Amino acid sequence: MGESTTNATVFECRECGSVSLGDSETTCCGAEMVSADATPVEHPELAVVLREVFGVSRTGLTICVCLMEAGDSTAAELADRLDLDRSTVARQLNHLVEIGLLDKRQRLLTGGGYVHVYSPVEVEEVRERLTVGLYAWVAEALDLVEEIDRRKVKALARSDGGEEAAGIYWDG
Repeated sequence: MGESTTNATVFECRECGSVSLGDSETTCCGAEMVSADATPVEHPELAVVLREVFGVSRTGLTICVCLMEAGDSTAAELADRLDLDRSTVARQLNHLVEIGLLDKRQRLLTGGGYVHVYSPVEVEEVRERLTVGLYAWVAEALDLVEEIDRRKVKALARSDGGEEAAGIYWDG
């Protein structure tokens, strides 16, 4: 992946240890928040972020790229172009609409009825939609991390720190 253009920094509260993401220092519980050393474990690639955070499969990514190249299309047109089952394409298209990569509208047919037409969303709008979605995902991930911390403390209090404590990371 290329160089990041985001200037956001991770801040940690000196008092309570809360962590915040931002582009300027803030305060928490009345204490100063200081820049924290927070190097990602691994620099993510766009395909990995789309798959892991937004649930975009390889097929979904292929469909999205095809639609961007072809312009407005129906599920049937994309299925023919990609030699995929129409129901698979429709399911993927609906997911891509749900996460904000594509728009969907109805086109009336001359013989009656309608068909859904999908179109790519402008890049800036996609960036904004994905940013909001990513922040929501991060908030949920942080809630899970907090839950792990609470469970870890409880498990350590109940055990000698051995195998039982290690199991809290892997149970369902």
